[in-house]
Amino acid sequence: MAETCFKAFLSCSFAEEDKEVIDFFKKMIAAFDIQPLVYDYQEIGKISNKVKANIIESDCLIAIATKRNKIEGSNYWSCSDWIQHEIALAHAYSKPIAIFFEEGVKIEGLISMEERRERFNRQNLISNIDKITAFLYKLRNYLESTDQTLQVPLLLRHYIHAKDQMLSKELLAERTEILMESLIDGLEATHHSIELEETTPGLSVKPLEFDFKCLEKPSGTKVEPFIALNTEAKFFWKILFNPPLKKGERVKYTFKEVRPNYRPYSYEELMKRIEQGTYEYKEPKCEACEWTIVYPTYELRHEFEFPENYEIENFYPDVAIGEAKLKAENEVKRIEEGNMFTAEKIFDKWVLKLHVPKPFQNYTYCTYYLPLKTQRETK
Repeated sequence: MAETCFKAFLSCSFAEEDKEVIDFFKKMIAAFDIQPLVYDYQEIGKISNKVKANIIESDCLIAIATKRNKIEGSNYWSCSDWIQHEIALAHAYSKPIAIFFEEGVKIEGLISMEERRERFNRQNLISNIDKITAFLYKLRNYLESTDQTLQVPLLLRHYIHAKDQMLSKELLAERTEILMESLIDGLEATHHSIELEETTPGLSVKPLEFDFKCLEKPSGTKVEPFIALNTEAKFFWKILFNPPLKKGERVKYTFKEVRPNYRPYSYEELMKRIEQGTYEYKEPKCEACEWTIVYPTYELRHEFEFPENYEIENFYPDVAIGEAKLKAENEVKRIEEGNMFTAEKIFDKWVLKLHVPKPFQNYTYCTYYLPLKTQRETK
């Protein structure tokens, strides 16, 4: 089995002129371990009943609303009546709905609710990839958040050892080593991601360099990285195991990413972002570490090294619980009382270190600092 593979009822046109567009979306959807299921209208039986049964058995419905008929007296087009019917059925059975609609298609009249929608242009599908993949990533996250079967852990991380280096005002290098163990038979993949959570123009988390190396694996197993989403705001990649791992099998791997330094470099820059309303936080602080513990983990180590002669102050650890980011006061207290966080200046370099034995699952561990005013740029 995959980490989790969801099934999506694919509501789409079967017209020959739409085949290339639909095939494109099938490949994109499958890349996120969402299996696009297309109903075979040649089956024997009442079509509406067969469609309903297939929708009920799926985890969600994804509609590809392409142009069908020109709407008289307007510049808009309608999509297939079947797509509207299938969306209504999915809504009736409380299935998550995601709609890709072609430019020019009028989707008013489809169910007005909180379903996800994304526009595309069939002449520029490649240039639309960033927003399409970001859209599918959010759908995947939503399906995971509502799937009760994901409460059973799929793997154990014996340790996460990460070291980040702010190389200059422009560059950041991140190196991580992980030893993991499968807790199930048939584990096909695991994943990593980083997301930019502020809207300051010109920032990016897109790697300028990405290297992966497997250090330990079961005999005869191929361990390879696969980048599923690589945009300015999101980098999401998977590690694929072929054949899938058996229960108890271990893999040790390391990866390095060199990316733009999206953190404010000086106190003045930090305050400017806050005043613009584009910064992730409302109070003056910079994030050195953010690790969300998705799987059971025995040990988390994170080290953040600053450039030579770069000065910081007000450094401290913090921990939040779940997506609501509630403050985990008891866990912060454990870190402080156990001396699990240190900040030291070694010669002319500051280093922040976090070492947490048995971090809690679904907790996010962070370290923060404040840069001094008018930092001198280092090369």
